[in-house]
Amino acid sequence: MYCHVCGTKSSPGDSICRKCRTKLKDQGSTEEQIWAETAVGLESGAGNAVNQLSRQHPSAPKQSNTAQGRAFTWIIPLLLAAVMGALLTYYYKQEMGINAEVKSLHQQAEQAALKGKYNEALQLLDTALVKRPNYNALVQDRQITAKAFNLMNQLSEASTSLKTGKLSAGDKTLQAVAKVLNEREEPVFTKVRATLNNRKVTLAVLKVKKEIDSLTTVEALAEKLDNVSKLKGKEVETVKKQIVDKLAGISYKQAEQQVKKKDFTAALQTVDQGLSYAPEDGKLTAYRERVLSEKKAFEKAEAERIQLAEQQAAEEDLKNRTAAVSIVNVEATLDMYGDLYISGSIVNNATRPISSVTVMVDIYGTDGTYLGQTYVDVYPSWLDVGEEGFFETYYYGVYQEAEVSVVNATWYLE
Repeated sequence: MYCHVCGTKSSPGDSICRKCRTKLKDQGSTEEQIWAETAVGLESGAGNAVNQLSRQHPSAPKQSNTAQGRAFTWIIPLLLAAVMGALLTYYYKQEMGINAEVKSLHQQAEQAALKGKYNEALQLLDTALVKRPNYNALVQDRQITAKAFNLMNQLSEASTSLKTGKLSAGDKTLQAVAKVLNEREEPVFTKVRATLNNRKVTLAVLKVKKEIDSLTTVEALAEKLDNVSKLKGKEVETVKKQIVDKLAGISYKQAEQQVKKKDFTAALQTVDQGLSYAPEDGKLTAYRERVLSEKKAFEKAEAERIQLAEQQAAEEDLKNRTAAVSIVNVEATLDMYGDLYISGSIVNNATRPISSVTVMVDIYGTDGTYLGQTYVDVYPSWLDVGEEGFFETYYYGVYQEAEVSVVNATWYLE
């Protein structure tokens, strides 16, 4: 029996010698798997070759010469062995070339898939499968790559939905993809996972952008800014700027209203809160200086006003205590009994009500002689600001015409 590969003599019943069998085993996993499907082809090819050769070289007719018969007996097997060896060697080299090509295509497809180039990977795998349709590793890898390719297409659809404002549809698609990825651990899906995470960030950002218009307080915007700051990506930076700009604008308007109410302390707090989120906002920074300037001017004016008020209050108090009562008129009439009837009125010139007003009246004769003095109570006893009070009394035993004058008055400030 001769080896189908190298043509050397092998053990009886073995189509391949021990040396060639060892060489085939050393080829590697890919060659072993591929050769598993081609072994039958090799053997059948060898059989066909033998049959063809047998038909091409029919048995020689019996020769009467014994030497010639012996020669043919040795030559024919040798020729058959040589032809079979040549055919098997050619077939082996051809198959080895196909195996190497399939292995290369397989490796290229793997690299493309790991980079997320799923369409390219599928094309390479399809080319390899044409050459080795029953190679299980190729079949399985194509199935996995196709799954990744389909998931990536779904993420593209989700991206389109998000860009057109269909957040609910996009969210639903992302959840479906995430569910599938939870059951996959192959490295081929790494690119899909990264894309999914990016789409999730996009969805979160778009949801926040949709809510920004309805937020009207610094606190609400600050909360959204804190949530968005935990995300990463270019879209995140864009929406963060939008939130910060709106937050700064609200702080500015709120501070303006507080300044109009002269609540400068609150206005400064509002501006500082806005600057804590938007430290580079030039409008807020400039307005803070304006608030400080107006606060300083207001405090100065307020100090002057207080000083003036205190001065006015002191003057007012002095007036209330020393000039609250002014005499409107005072008269004296001598009656038939020689008594002097004295009457008159006063006005409350104070800034506060007064009560228990008493006036002191001096009495002089027509020749200037001092005749005496009397005290008279004013009624009503309680006089409001600007109210007039009256007094009257008798001074007995004058017996002559006389002149009277109010020389003093006392009162209580209410």
